[in-house]
Amino acid sequence: MTPRLVLALCLVSAGALVAAPANKFVTDAQCPSDLGRGVKSKRAFCDIAASTDPAKGASMRIPPHTGPSTLRFDLHNRFAVAGKALPFARASALVAVLNANSGAVIDRAAVLSELREELDLFDRIVGTGPGGTKTVAPGRPQPATITIPANVSAVSIVGIRVELTTKAGSETFSSPGRPVAIISNLRLEYTPATVGK
Repeated sequence: MTPRLVLALCLVSAGALVAAPANKFVTDAQCPSDLGRGVKSKRAFCDIAASTDPAKGASMRIPPHTGPSTLRFDLHNRFAVAGKALPFARASALVAVLNANSGAVIDRAAVLSELREELDLFDRIVGTGPGGTKTVAPGRPQPATITIPANVSAVSIVGIRVELTTKAGSETFSSPGRPVAIISNLRLEYTPATVGK
């Protein structure tokens, strides 16, 4: 390979790198049941209820893009709390990420955690309960990363079920409208569509 050919190939490669659009992020989400802000984290927390209807989930629109996108969020178990008294609970929640237009399942995410002490909670949520907080709180987060196919323009996160164990026994909740988990820190990474395409 001649030096001129090598130089030409390097210039073409450099031009392709410059022309490639940088990835962008979306953090705006529509939450059907906003729980409020965390006392310490200041995060927005969203209740996720059991459903198969994308319109009833936490949704995000993907701007015009090329190739797959990446959805990231923190999934928390949803624990009932009252002041400083924390009754034992073990929860295993399962949610689904849907194509918001077709309702097809793209992927699922799960979180398993226990509540025994304050350290088992990620945060408290500002409210009107004991101590100025709500009587529901997010457990420690389980990060979720979901690859979204290129042809999907909007996604929705809905609940599937939660298995809850307390001193009274174990029970599974999956009826439509029943809150099963909490999500926070939603962000979606995508590559903008090339102008003219």
